[in-house]
Amino acid sequence: MANLVGTAGEHFTAAELSRLGFLVTLTRGNAPGIDILAYHPTTQRTVALQVKTAHSSKQPRGKWMMNAKDADETQLRSQAFVLVRFGDPPSPPEFSIVPSVNVARALHSDHKAWEEAPGARGQPHSLKNTIRQFKDTAGDWRNRWDIILNLAGLSGTAGDAGAAERARSGQPGGEWVPSAQGEAAAGGQSLV
Repeated sequence: MANLVGTAGEHFTAAELSRLGFLVTLTRGNAPGIDILAYHPTTQRTVALQVKTAHSSKQPRGKWMMNAKDADETQLRSQAFVLVRFGDPPSPPEFSIVPSVNVARALHSDHKAWEEAPGARGQPHSLKNTIRQFKDTAGDWRNRWDIILNLAGLSGTAGDAGAAERARSGQPGGEWVPSAQGEAAAGGQSLV
């Protein structure tokens, strides 16, 4: 079942990216650390994404299970994480988009604090634990499609649904131009 939830998350993410004008390829596990390659024909840039999916019956809102490799900035292969949360059907999925470096830093910081805190009976925590949890309970990263647009060298924000729709349809006012922020993000720098 977990594999089906993950696959569904990748497909829903691919659909949203297609709506934003990207040509999308799912790697199907053939590229470690990368689930989706999203190419934008306007800028001719490709964005590498990793998708993590949670189901409401398994994980609380705003929390995604990760592991130690996701906390290591030197091991990052994707430029951003797309965190998908499914509620019970027919409710639509929720998306949170976070630059990979921000995820790695948050996981590292939270885990370090956990290691330094005593366990329930005062004992030290095991350093062998590879489980990490990314938290966005306030929803600060929800629907931040602008991060992916910037990584692709496009200006504007997906938060402006009208601009995103105009860009898809080719209507005036919807033209995307390369942005300095997109240039910096493509170089692996944090967007935040």
